[in-house]
Amino acid sequence: MKRLSFILFFLCSVLIHAQTLTVSADKNPAIVGEQILVQYSINTTGENFKSPNFNGLQILSGPNPSTQSSYTFVNGKSQSNSSTTYSFYLKAIKEGAYNITPATITANRQTVSSKSLTINVVKEKKRDANQQKAISDNLFIKVNVSKRNIVIGEQILVTYTLFTRIDLQNTEVSALPALNGFWTKDLKTSSQFKRDVIDGVPYNVAIIKKSVLTAQKSGELELDPIELKCNIRIQNRQNNRDPFANFFGRNYQTQEERIRSNPIIITVADLPTPPANFNGSVGNMNIKSEVDNTTINANDAINYKLTITGTGNIELIEPLDIQFPEDFEVYDPKISEKIFEGGLKRSIKTFEYLLIPRYKGQYTIPGANLILFNPVKNKYETKKSNQHQLIINASANNENENSSTNQQIVRNEQKDINYISTKTNLKPIEEDKISRNLFYLLILLPISMLILLKIYDRFLGKIDTKSTRWKNKRANKIAQKRLKKAQKRINNANFDVFFEEIEKSLWGYFADKFKVDSAELSKETVTNYFNSFAINKETEEKFINLLNECEFARYAPSNNKNAQMDTILEKAKKIIIEVETALR
Repeated sequence: MKRLSFILFFLCSVLIHAQTLTVSADKNPAIVGEQILVQYSINTTGENFKSPNFNGLQILSGPNPSTQSSYTFVNGKSQSNSSTTYSFYLKAIKEGAYNITPATITANRQTVSSKSLTINVVKEKKRDANQQKAISDNLFIKVNVSKRNIVIGEQILVTYTLFTRIDLQNTEVSALPALNGFWTKDLKTSSQFKRDVIDGVPYNVAIIKKSVLTAQKSGELELDPIELKCNIRIQNRQNNRDPFANFFGRNYQTQEERIRSNPIIITVADLPTPPANFNGSVGNMNIKSEVDNTTINANDAINYKLTITGTGNIELIEPLDIQFPEDFEVYDPKISEKIFEGGLKRSIKTFEYLLIPRYKGQYTIPGANLILFNPVKNKYETKKSNQHQLIINASANNENENSSTNQQIVRNEQKDINYISTKTNLKPIEEDKISRNLFYLLILLPISMLILLKIYDRFLGKIDTKSTRWKNKRANKIAQKRLKKAQKRINNANFDVFFEEIEKSLWGYFADKFKVDSAELSKETVTNYFNSFAINKETEEKFINLLNECEFARYAPSNNKNAQMDTILEKAKKIIIEVETALR
């Protein structure tokens, strides 16, 4: 009897502590075009989560994992609890019943499945013309563009402003403009409402999005609409005479409205035929250079600083081609920038070079040329920094003084000859001691070895794992170097700037890897170059989807953003490694 009781107690304990994967949706039924949050939760830590099939629902973001832990200590007993949640943001394009298949996860060495979920999507109820006009007159988004006729590389400021005379309970961006054909720099905005009077009518006004756009291709480019979901408080006419309902706030109900801005067409013209060495700089800028010392000893360091100031696409300018003296060892520049209003206001970008002269003498660092197109004057301009005369003395320990003097004399007299040798060691040519058969054997032996190794590698499937590990290790270093700034944003919990750093790192990697000018960067360019280098379609889609995910994540709800940052950083590392591997 005791044994039976123990077995029953054990089975009950197992059933009580069995892990379950629960699924929930914040809207069911939902309206066509509405954003739906679906979450999968388990009351422990899990791994190997496998997403369900959403069968027609558009995935805006996810899975976004998050973990919560708690620890209690009561009456000398400690207890810890943890839970894991995976969130998906979905959208339905048309009405219907959408069946979401079960998701699975591994917890405590067991595979746990959720239940299936059916979400019903219905059409939004049509309003009469008077009601719709009343809402559109009192709640709308206005788009303000600083300039509508520009050239490639020129910048414009786009501001999306919300005007309302209605009591808003909550607002949420449900769809962001794609802005294809533009390089985008989002600016910080304040979501606080201010009062403004337009044609004698007072409105509460708030800026919901502010961006600096840099045109990357010519033609008529469309700024597609931004969509906003608004929860409106409206008065319930049935209870308008009930004083208790008014006092306790039951006289109001919430109604959801979706508003969209109007599309804007921007006309982008091609630049005139550019001069040589034009690197896509557009704006009004100046350039200057300085060195920290003009007289030093050989093998000592010189700091050369090049500063570009002004307005325009200064943030996209790459290091200039500077003809440093041949006897100077030049290190990659340290780049720093202070960009204001995306470059629309006076900004600064500096390139600091570390130079080490190896031999004594007099040297000249020529001025650097910055060729730019000034859209105000509608012409190309060449800005040139000042040149610097340097006097390099012999090194403090006088090593190589004689040889450096001789080298300098030869260099001044003739630059295309080697130094004259003053010592010779001549020997008579002896007769050939190698037989003809041995000669042919020595030639054919390495060729035969290469052919055998190729056959061995191809048909026996032997892989040089050491070489593969080296390539993967190098690709991993490239990914870590590119995403170093984004990692710092995670450590500082800087959500807003993190996704911008990921996007900038991916575009910078693509531009450097495929030698693409910054003015030509676009998602269409990614597709063209990936196809030309025979990179598979799956890698291309991952790269573009990650760029889209970074754009959306800036305006997604703030819940679980910390875990989302870790996921996106890992995706960025993997996609860079995939591209590196594919190119080799």
